Amino acid sequence: MNTIIGRVTKNAEINIVKNDKQVVNFLVAINDSYKTKQGEIKEQTTYYNCSYWLSPNVVKILTKGALEHQK
Repeated sequence: MNTIIGRVTKNAEINIVKNDKQVVNFLVAINDSYKTKQGEIKEQTTYYNCSYWLSPNVVKILTKGALEHQK
């Protein structure tokens, strides 16, 4: 299992799926930087679509700009 640490890009949303189950969906952005062989610093942003199934109450803390870490 991997750990993702990044910023939430917009407020999380609750979606209803089959059998009235609720899932919280949110997007996390991770900014990385590295140095090329020529010494130039490059920056790269990677986005991860995340889903949380245990409790819809987590939507209250998954707000835009929040620093989150997911396992």
